[in-house]
Amino acid sequence: MADLSETSRPGSKVRVYLDRQQPLRRIWRYVGYDEPNYTYTASGRELLAKLGSMSDAPYFIRCHFLLCSGDGTGQPKWGSTNVYSEDGNGHPVYSWGILDRIMDTIVGTGCVPFIEIGFMPRALSSAPSDEPYEGPRAPGWRYPPKDYGRWMELVRALGAHYLARYGPREVDRWYWELWNEPDISYWQGSVDEYCRLYDYTVGGLISVLPRAKIGGPGTTSPGRPAAGAFLEAFLRHCVSGTNAATGQTGTRLDYVSFHTKGGGYGVEPDAPKKTPTMHALIDHVAAGLGIVGQFPALRRHEIVLSECDPDGWAAGSIRDNPNLFYRNTEYYASYVATAACKLLDLADPRGPRVDGMLTWAFQFEGRETFAGLRTLSTNGIDKPVLNVFRLLSRLGGTRLALDIHPAGDGGADGASAVPELSGIAATNESGQIQLLLASHHDDWDVRGSTKLTIRMSGLRENRSYAVSCQRIDDRHGNAHTVWREMGSPQPPSEAQRRRLQEASRLWLEDLGRVVGDQSRTELSVTMPAHGICLLTLTPA
Repeated sequence: MADLSETSRPGSKVRVYLDRQQPLRRIWRYVGYDEPNYTYTASGRELLAKLGSMSDAPYFIRCHFLLCSGDGTGQPKWGSTNVYSEDGNGHPVYSWGILDRIMDTIVGTGCVPFIEIGFMPRALSSAPSDEPYEGPRAPGWRYPPKDYGRWMELVRALGAHYLARYGPREVDRWYWELWNEPDISYWQGSVDEYCRLYDYTVGGLISVLPRAKIGGPGTTSPGRPAAGAFLEAFLRHCVSGTNAATGQTGTRLDYVSFHTKGGGYGVEPDAPKKTPTMHALIDHVAAGLGIVGQFPALRRHEIVLSECDPDGWAAGSIRDNPNLFYRNTEYYASYVATAACKLLDLADPRGPRVDGMLTWAFQFEGRETFAGLRTLSTNGIDKPVLNVFRLLSRLGGTRLALDIHPAGDGGADGASAVPELSGIAATNESGQIQLLLASHHDDWDVRGSTKLTIRMSGLRENRSYAVSCQRIDDRHGNAHTVWREMGSPQPPSEAQRRRLQEASRLWLEDLGRVVGDQSRTELSVTMPAHGICLLTLTPA
């Protein structure tokens, strides 16, 4: 029996069944961010290349502001491409240069665009003439078009341009989604106006890309009554409403998207402690699946959580709210890993299930190291959360049945409750077995560890397996801990930077060998309250 360390909590039991197999759905391969113009910076390219090189690539990349007017200067929560304008006679003028830089970078790094079709170009916006347009707080880009026909032609031109640039084999892989969170301030129109815009968007896109995967509405947490009502009204329109562009009944919908968060923060420099919750995120997902399940025609549709995060404000930093420090730490990593494990099995009894969860986090230009922004890396130094995707990517393509029997009420509220344990077991074509285990508690101050006894059922009799482990916790795969021990330098020196990059790496720990036994091959592992472990058994 391999044993990693001492334990301070009662033991839990894990059982893996090699004879119960199914394909592993890789729901986590989605990443997004507000600032499209950061895509082609040196840091943006570097980070996208890391995602594109994951062993389970491709990763799908979603950005806001892809159709907004402006000069392409990026800033937090704003971006622009100036794709559409009009000449002195009111004729459309298309300029693809900035958008091409974004798409070329995504495709060139081995990733796949998840095109968010929005927001409204200045020349098409129905906003009052005195409304400001540029910038994250300006309302001008949030309005419906003043001419739906020209909007449809813009979408048609967008699809035709990228079909010509990349060809159908590439573009047919892309997701296309209309707008972002139209149930709140991102949309200054009504539900009916959004449905009308969707009808014209679908008409324009499929006229040139008949196999395009198009969906929406990308609304916010469906457990909120207003958000749930918007999602339900949109789905009813797609199923049985009158198509504003064609006059026919219904509108094509290839997948359904909505957003879920585990909490929320605002500008509050002296904020008291407030943690996200896993329960809130899961409850909102369940509510959304339930709404989709009301429509028999949609019960087998793909469901993509096109934003799925612990909280809803990526651009906030610890200077805005001290609680956001958690994004630098193993807490953020354990939250994302636990969400992936739990959402993989979450489904409505009527059929809808989670097929994709998109992490809204990238990188920011010109900000302090470990500023607490919701990012995957900070000035080129990988954060613990990015290592979660590395571990997930190493899971084989065949999922194995897994049971976890916690020693206490895992996931319950309160600091006295034991951390929640979850996991995914898999195997690959070479017979290697992987077991990803995640431990998470919603209170980041909870410490200690829990010992797990793992029984592998169905290993090949008398076959020897080499056992190895890779970890993410406060001491492993975690540059933030080392940065704090350095005294939190701003900015780190070049020598410190090299040390931090080394500290961010995942290391392989050799745990010796076990011999297969059809009914009982055991290992043990000790999990900290916030941590992830990937155990790998390789046939000798």
